[in-house]
Order: sequence, then C-alpha cells, then structure tokens
Amino acid sequence: MARRPSESRLMNAEVSRPLVRHIYDLVDGAYAPTALATGPWDRRLQSGVVLNALIAHLIEQAPSPVPMVTSRLLLDMMKPTLMAPVETRVSVLREGKRLQLLDVELIQDGATTARASALRIRAGESPATDAPRHPLPPADLPSLNGGRSPLQHINETRLESGGLEVPGPGVVWARMTGEILPGVPISPFVQLAMAADFGSGTSSFVDWREWSFANVDISLHLTRMPQGEWVRIAAETGSAGNGIAIVHSTLADEQGELGHAHQTLFLDKRKSE
Repeated sequence: MARRPSESRLMNAEVSRPLVRHIYDLVDGAYAPTALATGPWDRRLQSGVVLNALIAHLIEQAPSPVPMVTSRLLLDMMKPTLMAPVETRVSVLREGKRLQLLDVELIQDGATTARASALRIRAGESPATDAPRHPLPPADLPSLNGGRSPLQHINETRLESGGLEVPGPGVVWARMTGEILPGVPISPFVQLAMAADFGSGTSSFVDWREWSFANVDISLHLTRMPQGEWVRIAAETGSAGNGIAIVHSTLADEQGELGHAHQTLFLDKRKSE
C-alpha cells in the first residue's frame, strides 16, 4: 500500500459508489480496470490488492496435469501499474505430476509492472495438525479501510484490533463479495491473495502522517484454501530501524490456520508540504 503526501486529504474523502461489482473487463485480450481497481492513495494507479487478485486469477486459469493446490506465491511490484489495460504473460517453468512452477507477468507499454512465481503441489491425503479456531467477530466492529478505497463496495472488513491509528499488532477479518471479471466470482485463492496485502494496514508501528510505507513484495505460503466467506489476518510488523520493515501475517478462517503472508516495506520520512 504506497503512501503519498496527499494521504491526509484522502483519509477523510468519501468514495463514490461504483456502478460495477467486477474489478476487470477483458478487452482484446487485455485486462481493463474498472473503478474498483483505483488505488486509495493515488487515483492514477491500480491498487496492489487488485493486482494480487489478477495474478491469482491467472494462476488459477493455468491448466495443471493433475489436481493441485497453490502452496506458495511470491509477488514483486516492479513499478506502479496505471489505471489502464494490462497485458499478461503466464509461463510454465516446471511441469510435473507432483510440482508445477509458474511465472506470471503483468505488462503495460511493454514494461513489466508486477511479476510473480507460483508453486503448485498435487493434492493428496495426509495427516493433519490441529489449529486453534477463531470465532467470527460481531458485525458492529469498525472497518479497516475507513471508506478510502473503492474496493469497500465489494470488500467487507471487521477490525478486531490494531489498524493504522493503533501502534502494534492487529487483527482484521475480510470478506470479498464481488467478481474478478463479469460473471467470474472472486475465488477462495483470489481472496487470500487480496487479503495478504492487508497486513501492512492492520499492524502499525510508525505514524502514517510522518512516514510512508510502500509494499514492494508479498510472499504467501498456504496449506489449504479457506472454507467459508471470511479470512482472518493477524499481523505484526518489525524493523531494525534501517528504513526496512517486515510484516508477518497469520492467515486463518473459522476452522483454523491455513497459512502465512509476508510483506517487505520501504519506509521513507515524509517531506513537509
């Protein structure tokens, strides 16, 4: 989530209700963003959350030789992605009946704006470990996004603890109710890829009014897909005081833990306006 000097004006700005509930339109083989893709901090750019969603969707569309589960997703933000159509490229780097490795690129004007590596593993029976269960919090808890992002119209959040204004770890529940394309609902895997971006806004250790913190990557490690509509993100942030921070998020649903997400943050002191 890139933070820019105009944030203080955007924090209290109302977001008009989009007329659509899908994030992209497929036009001449490219993915054209709708209003839902607009970034909350810079209206000229697509948000990292929707770019994660598009990459996860492309991974799901890639055929595999046997039923597989995406157990790892590594995503690098190469440069800002404008509110303009995105071309995509999916390559199979390793093919097998046990493992499949995919490379995914998002491209604008011939330049790669985001790149991801996905590891898929064949699905099979094995012993399971126990994991603590977390009850879904009540509906009257505050929202994480606070009305800043157009995605609020398809994304419901319940902030259990923490947030941008509260230093320390935080916990948020999220549910996505829209579509990635017209008639294509957001899948459990796409929802996890979107939720993996929420950690940096849930766990806070610097004042966003004085510091910007931009996500430059996301790593996602999963044992299974979520069951039910809601995903729980329990995040904490650490830094050595050298301009770099790491967000560690534990992902779960009402049935228990299902994986972890990590984000690398680039910290920068804001300049006075």
